[in-house]
Amino acid sequence: MTTQESAAACELARQLLDRETVGITNPDLLGAAMQQAWMRVSENLRQSVGDDGFHALSSRALARAEADQPLLRHMRRSDSAGVQLEVVAAAEVHGVVAVSAALESLLAALVDILSDLIGEDMARTLLDHDGSPQRPAEPGRR
Repeated sequence: MTTQESAAACELARQLLDRETVGITNPDLLGAAMQQAWMRVSENLRQSVGDDGFHALSSRALARAEADQPLLRHMRRSDSAGVQLEVVAAAEVHGVVAVSAALESLLAALVDILSDLIGEDMARTLLDHDGSPQRPAEPGRR
């Protein structure tokens, strides 16, 4: 994990990955679960900031995370749809441990970038939304 990301960003990145991968031990299934985690985060962002916003944020996060996780360069594919990650293919070649560390670093960079722009709570909401209705804030909290 990169040292430039905050502890809160690293924790949220782990939670985003754990939601999809908890209890999975088969390497092939882990690769697919990590791909699903990235797809869920990507879709949440696209719905919130649009395709152009997602492309800008993910490109910035990739550039930031690639310094410490060069494996991301091999996972990245850019096309007309924006930035895509080939998580499953990378896991087959480089192993799930290395790919998990790279993806976690990318997610932490994304969290930190968003936190700087809109605040940590809003970043969590954008990235961690699972499609269920949001519960109301506790009294006295914003």
